[in-house]
Order: sequence, then structure tokens, then C-alpha cells
Amino acid sequence: MSLIKSEEKTSKEKSYKVLVDGDKFEFKKSVVTGEEILIKVGKTPPECHTLYQKLKGCDFEKISLDEMVDLANPGIERFTVKPPEVFHYTLDEEPETTDGKSLSANQILQNGGIEPVEDYYLIEIDNSGSEISHKDNPEAPIEMKCPGSKFVSVFRGEMPVS
Repeated sequence: MSLIKSEEKTSKEKSYKVLVDGDKFEFKKSVVTGEEILIKVGKTPPECHTLYQKLKGCDFEKISLDEMVDLANPGIERFTVKPPEVFHYTLDEEPETTDGKSLSANQILQNGGIEPVEDYYLIEIDNSGSEISHKDNPEAPIEMKCPGSKFVSVFRGEMPVS
């Protein structure tokens, strides 16, 4: 008889439904983090996405990765996912951030404190380790990527010989 009761209990387990960008998902616990929601809906890595909860009316509230969301409220909770608000990247292995979706090579050099930018050019290292030179077009926009792009500055001028 205890087997039947445990089966009944399992089948009656409470689940919490959410809508994310129009798709339904279920959670087995009532309180989850923004990160758990993003992972559940396949938005990985979660730091490359921004989660918003739709409130009554037309308002949206940003939900941070570590923020707790109570799904036990009446009704189905609604969310939407957007691209990240901030992009992280490195220049010469130093961390940098921008809220721009694209920056030119010269902007990246300037943001990293490299002056005068005319004395340098930028190399981007993609995820496969390949190098992309931005030497010939330093004002062309470079799309920021998530996870972060890696850049290296290269001095253009003559190096003194001792």
C-alpha cells in the first residue's frame, strides 16, 4: 500500500509553469534564480543573456543571474530574454567591459589606455585561436561577442635596437 501512496504523491507533485519568449517550461521548485531559468530554456552561457520578467501592464523588470524568483504566485510567470547589456573582453589579457554592441579597433585601444592609437593596431583572437588583424581598417566596427572577445595590441613603429 505504501507503494501506491508514493506513486500518487509523485504524480501529484507540484510544478511551476513559466513562459519564456512564448515557450512553456516547468520547474519542480517554487523559487529559482535567473540563472536557473536561463539554463532551463537553453540560454547558455547564462551570462551572455539578460532575463526580464513581464509584469502587469507593459512593464518589464530585469532579473539578475543570482536573483531569486518566486514562481508560486498565481498565474503563469512570463519572461523574455535579450542579448547581454554589457560585453566583457580582454585587451592584452587585461579585462575590459563595454555596453556597446560594436567598437572599432581604435576605440578598443583607447578604452584600454593605449595612446596614441596611431602607433598600434589590433589583433582579435577568435574562439578557435585564429588571429584576425584590424591593422588596415582601424575604424571599422568589430562586433562584441559573448563570451568575451580577446584582443592583442601590436606596436606599429620601429623598435629601438641597443
